[in-house]
Amino acid sequence: MTTLDLTPRVTAPSFTDDPIGYYVWHLETHPEMYRQFRQTADAYRAGDPTRRLSADMICHVMRWHSVVHADDDTFEVNNVLTPLYARLYKHERPDAVIGTRKSMLDSLLPDQRDRLNAAFRPLKEKPHA
Repeated sequence: MTTLDLTPRVTAPSFTDDPIGYYVWHLETHPEMYRQFRQTADAYRAGDPTRRLSADMICHVMRWHSVVHADDDTFEVNNVLTPLYARLYKHERPDAVIGTRKSMLDSLLPDQRDRLNAAFRPLKEKPHA
C-alpha cells in the first residue's frame, strides 16, 4: 500500500518572525499575485479613475474570481499582503484613491525599504509609450 505524504509544504519565511523577509519572498516567488491585484484594481477603476479603492476588497475579489494560487506551496491571498499591495499600487498609480491604515510598512528602515524595492522592481509596469 502506498502512503501519500499530505504534509503541507511551507517555504515562506514566518511573517511573525520576519515580515520583510516574507514580503520579499512573496514578491519574488509569486509575482503573478500582485500583477493580478493591479489588473483587478485597474479594471475596477476603468469607468471612474477617481473611484475609491479598498485593497481588502480587491483581495477578496481575487479570492472569489480567480484561480491565482501557488501550486508549489500552501499559499493563498493572505490578509497580511493587503497593506503591501495597497502601497505598491499607490506607488504605481499615484492618482489612485486607495485607503491605507497605519502599517509597519510606513516606518521601514532604509535597508528594509531597499530590500522591498529590489523585490518589487521586476514587477513594476513598464510605462506606455
